Order: sequence, then structure tokens, then C-alpha cells
Amino acid sequence: MQKHLATFGFICILFLSSCKTKNVTVTNVSPNSKVNITVKATRPGMGTWNVELDVKAYDFKEGHLAFELETGDISDKTVKFDWKDDKNCLISFDEPDGKPRTFQLIADESQVQLGEVTL
Repeated sequence: MQKHLATFGFICILFLSSCKTKNVTVTNVSPNSKVNITVKATRPGMGTWNVELDVKAYDFKEGHLAFELETGDISDKTVKFDWKDDKNCLISFDEPDGKPRTFQLIADESQVQLGEVTL
């Protein structure tokens, strides 16, 4: 009986520790330092990630794009920023199926556009 209680207690501790909310922030700056990208991700327990992609570019008001992401981990290794030049960036998130979820950012002095793209 004592052994079963100890095992049950151990399983409960593992379960409760896996339900902890996880918060991650990943940032990136354009080559000309005029565009700042911040990825804020929260995962309550073992569910999907709630991601907010924030962009501050030139003199524009900061923009936000919120979405859910089903992935095992979000870090500076799984979020990739591919700057084609000073104003074009592909932001991709690794997903379990091997196909990344990708967003395109276009930002210069006259415009800021951010949206999901299919490659």
C-alpha cells in the first residue's frame, strides 16, 4: 500500500510540473536596425502555443499579429528570421509535421505589411 501511494504521489508531481505555463520571447532586428520583431509565446500546460508577433518599424505604430501554433518548442532555434534585404523578412516557425509555418514581413519608410504565406 505504501509503495502504491508513493508511486501515485510521484505521478501527481510529474503531472503538475508538466502543466506549468511556459513563456518564451524571441527577438530579431533588421540589418539596417530600423525594424524590430518580437515573438512572444505562451503555452498553458501541454496545449498549443499562443503566439503574438509584434513589429515596430520606422515611425509606424507597433503592429501585432496573434495566432495559435502547434509545436513542441519555441526558441531562438525553432523560430527563423530570413532577411532577404533591409525590408523583406520571412519568419518561420518549425512545426511537428516538418513543414514550417511562415509569415512575410515587408517594412520600409512608406509601409508595413505582415501576413501568413504558403510556400
